[in-house]
Amino acid sequence: MVGFSSVLGMFTKRWGAIAALALLASACSNSQPPSSTEAAISEVNSRENRFPSYPQPNTTYLSFSSAHGFQVNYLAPQGKAWLWYPRNRRGIAEEYKRDIVSGREAICWRHPSNSYNPVTQKTGGAFACQSLAFTQRTIVAALPGDPFALGTGQVPFPLERCRAPVQFIFDRNEISC
Repeated sequence: MVGFSSVLGMFTKRWGAIAALALLASACSNSQPPSSTEAAISEVNSRENRFPSYPQPNTTYLSFSSAHGFQVNYLAPQGKAWLWYPRNRRGIAEEYKRDIVSGREAICWRHPSNSYNPVTQKTGGAFACQSLAFTQRTIVAALPGDPFALGTGQVPFPLERCRAPVQFIFDRNEISC
């Protein structure tokens, strides 16, 4: 296994597992307050889809959910990507592809087998898919190209969970921790 910073770097299986947990939790009782996972899903689902053309290669996206905080993701051509995850000291190499899962458009991610997602408590290694429409709603801003040089595997500085890089333009009062 890799160090703590890389351990946090997985952007794959989170929403599939989060959705499954939310479904299980909602099936048990409606009298309990929503979990933080349900709240994160609900908040993202309530957003307008401002990035219907996502994913586009050679673009750097800023996403946000209360489960993970801010994440920066450079999507290169030919299904390669790099993730800048909160507190990581290095970028996480990824692969991505679009697919159809259960008749719905999905985006699928593969992370290194030695990576770990602290939200879903899953390791990487295989492609994991999530709803494309849901993922598009997590995107809050985009920049052309690779302005942070994430394709090198390096990150400019450890990203703070609740502070997005200043280069991204979005409503910081609306989208925040």
